[in-house]
Amino acid sequence: MKALNNMRKRLNYNGGIPQQSRMIDDKLRSLKKALLYSYQAGTMIIDNINENNELETLEFRCLMNPDKRTFDTDKMMLSVPFEDVCLNKPQKGKTVEGYITVPAKCGKTFIWKETNTRWIITLQYIEELAYFRADVRKCFDFPIEINDKSYYFASIGENESILEWNRKNREEWNKLNYTRTLYIERNEETLDYFKRFQIVKLPDIQGNLESWEVQAVSPNAVDNILVVHVKEYFENKFEDLSNHIQENIQECHELDEDLVCYVYDSICYSTLYEPEAVWEIKNKTDGLKVEIKDALIQDERTTISLQLMNGKTGSFDLFYNNKPVKHVVVKSL
Repeated sequence: MKALNNMRKRLNYNGGIPQQSRMIDDKLRSLKKALLYSYQAGTMIIDNINENNELETLEFRCLMNPDKRTFDTDKMMLSVPFEDVCLNKPQKGKTVEGYITVPAKCGKTFIWKETNTRWIITLQYIEELAYFRADVRKCFDFPIEINDKSYYFASIGENESILEWNRKNREEWNKLNYTRTLYIERNEETLDYFKRFQIVKLPDIQGNLESWEVQAVSPNAVDNILVVHVKEYFENKFEDLSNHIQENIQECHELDEDLVCYVYDSICYSTLYEPEAVWEIKNKTDGLKVEIKDALIQDERTTISLQLMNGKTGSFDLFYNNKPVKHVVVKSL
């Protein structure tokens, strides 16, 4: 009986009588050794609400193992004990042997101290019983402001490698970007903010806000994580300006850029109408034949229609009211 009691003590010391308990204890000991000697060991800084409902910052040792890194995404694997010694507050809220609970969960962000980067926990491996193990993604440098609260998020796929262009009647356009995906904490505020077809403001790499349209929301993807799919939204930068400022900007833009066309093309050009003003063609390349087909006046603007009559290349200046309004360049097909 004494031998059996000694065996029981040894088993309990190594994790417990069930074999799974001893395996869990062995994995936890291996992790704690790695936190001291592994090349991937680091320090996580994570915020926590204490028992007094006050926000405090805690530091713990952790492992940051590389998983997948591309130009679109930066994903790693976080490993940290469920309970451990807090490096900056080892005695506060202690449970057993000075350990406190590590407040890591899906949707929560933390700072990887050695690299000064912020990461969001996106998917926990719930089959891992020895310690907390989860996929983490690198957060965008600038947070989203929702109801005066900052939310850091991971952003994937906002850069396209190929753009599909369409052309019709000498007009070209490309499809908008549908591939951007956001990973952000899920709560009442974020669920209410990201609604389908809602136009939201997201920061770019310089912190400037851009408009994106919400296409789909996956609120039940994983615990405490909201997966949001957005597409690029066309935004008219001049729509908030007055008509007078718009006209001035348009006139400057028209004067700064040449109008490029091809031989035998039909050309239409519009500008602000002025009473008793006439259209003129000047500085025309020798041999280039240009015919004025029509000049219409509508909505305080005048539009001239031109027809290139031959295959000669060159250029000419379009004048209105004795002022140059556009330099036209004619190219070969």
